[in-house]
Amino acid sequence: MGFSGRMNANRLYYIGLFALFGILIAVCTSVLTYHLALDSMEATLAEDAEDVFNFKIDNFEGFTAGLERVVGSLRDNVLLQNYLEAPDPDSYATVAACFRAIANTNPALMQVRYIDEWGGEKIRADWPVGDVAASLVPLSQLQDKKNRYYFKEASQVAPFTYWYSKLDLNIENGMIETPEKPVLRIASPVYYQQQFRGIVIINVHVKEFLNTLLKNSIFEISLIDRDGYYLVSSHSERSWSRYRESGYRIDSDYPEYANGILHHAVDGTLHKFDTVFVGSMGNLLQKDGAMLLLHVDQGAMEGMKEQRQKTATVIVIVIVLFSVPLALLISRGPTQLHKKISLQNRSLTESLELIDRSILRANLDLDKKFHDVSSAFASSLGMSKNTIIGMNYDTLYCQWRPKEYYEEVWACVVREGLWSGELQHAKSNGEWFWADTVVRSTTDDNGVLNGYSLIYQDITDKKRIEELSITDEMTGLYNRRFFNVTIKKELGRARREQHEITFAMLDIDFFKQYNDNYGHQKGDEAIKEVSAIMSKMLSRGSDSCFRLGGEEFGLLIVNQNPSESLEFIESIRTTVQERAIEHKWSAVADVITVSIGLLTIIPGESVSVDTIYKIVDEALYAAKGGGRNRVVATTLT
Repeated sequence: MGFSGRMNANRLYYIGLFALFGILIAVCTSVLTYHLALDSMEATLAEDAEDVFNFKIDNFEGFTAGLERVVGSLRDNVLLQNYLEAPDPDSYATVAACFRAIANTNPALMQVRYIDEWGGEKIRADWPVGDVAASLVPLSQLQDKKNRYYFKEASQVAPFTYWYSKLDLNIENGMIETPEKPVLRIASPVYYQQQFRGIVIINVHVKEFLNTLLKNSIFEISLIDRDGYYLVSSHSERSWSRYRESGYRIDSDYPEYANGILHHAVDGTLHKFDTVFVGSMGNLLQKDGAMLLLHVDQGAMEGMKEQRQKTATVIVIVIVLFSVPLALLISRGPTQLHKKISLQNRSLTESLELIDRSILRANLDLDKKFHDVSSAFASSLGMSKNTIIGMNYDTLYCQWRPKEYYEEVWACVVREGLWSGELQHAKSNGEWFWADTVVRSTTDDNGVLNGYSLIYQDITDKKRIEELSITDEMTGLYNRRFFNVTIKKELGRARREQHEITFAMLDIDFFKQYNDNYGHQKGDEAIKEVSAIMSKMLSRGSDSCFRLGGEEFGLLIVNQNPSESLEFIESIRTTVQERAIEHKWSAVADVITVSIGLLTIIPGESVSVDTIYKIVDEALYAAKGGGRNRVVATTLT
């Protein structure tokens, strides 16, 4: 054999050797990739279950928070208070119309009622299925509910708290109503002058919300009670098994896991039982002892396995097909081979992209810099992922909020490992938005803190509606109704934390003469100007300004000693005078001036809102009687 023949033989030998080597690599890689993919799938499913569980819990909390706001607005409504003070036909008609209007805001509100302290229905707005609007039930048809469980139980809860019923099916005349109507009842006691005067209660048709709660492409979702009966399930025939007496329970569907599910899934932790994940709903639906059950959808699981199997098969085919040509180009081929394998491996992450596009999620390092965000999160801020990565979280701070507003959140996360609530943030274009936010600290395998995770839900529209109900339309300041709520809250906090609280009442001097001589339009402009001065000077997020009525304003300042408070209030008075708004008919100056009454105290248990208001009102009266255009600071005697 000549040299050329030996070269060809050697070449064929090496080509065959490299091809065989490539085939062996292909087979090994395929097997290893498939098993790693299965392990990865188990971990991915556990992470998905945790994310879905937290997301559904957050959704449920947001839903019930909205219902509590409805009940709270009915309970604290000034029209209801007026009716309790003077229950005449006019006040009844006004508050009944308010109940009907609130019922009309949401077709899911089946009933909106006020029941007095004796258990008698006084107001009931019904929205029967098929009707285009809610209607008031005539007084002659209202019923005695004193023996109903919901009246007895709701009457016993603490003021300003909420009572929840079980999640059940609506029953009429002892029979389950057809079509079935899943109902949740929420109530709160009504107090007038510290006396129990009944309850406000709403019946909510929750079918649409529950249908949304059960939707998921990866898991079959069910709600079960503490006894293992199904409340609702993505398998509709299992739903309401206790009420339908259908016999469906988890001990029949998951006999090997039923005991563990019922006895170990009540500690607030998500527990895994093979392909079933169960976690307690905590304070939500306490009467049912509700638990959220996530069962991996068999179709989704088989699809994931099939996808990984296909990926492994494709890898084998690609490597085999390329082994011979790559053997010829062995010195130049490895890079191309790795590129082909990388392209195929990308399919392993496709199942995670759904979550990436749907959930507003971000991870931060210990310096609060973003190191991982979802596409949905980046899109909500109007930025790209690359722009956000490495950016400090404080770049999202809203410019109208003091830095302390956000620092309190992080202080809570450091202290307790978790914070949840509503936060205001800014987008890349400068627009602000409200987000229902959950912030958690994260740890490594050794329990050492290594960063933070955030989940958002945009609630800007909801907040705008809330702000309309608590602000004065003309000045933009908080209104009298919100003042009544805020001063009670701040007074209670000042008692607990033993810090000062300052309340000041401000009145524009000789404002009637100003209106009479300059006209009401100029009077409105003067009120807006004084309001703007106070708003600009209140730089701390904890301080508030209210329009109490007409030309009278209230200022609420926390954690400031008497001398600091007096100095600040005095600066408001001088700033108003220095603004030099002409007022020729004033008896104290030729410009608009204000008189102010002021009280700064650390309140004890005996100090009430009425006491503080009376003392400050007397101080304001003294300021007016003493010549106006002055601040009279008083003390509690």
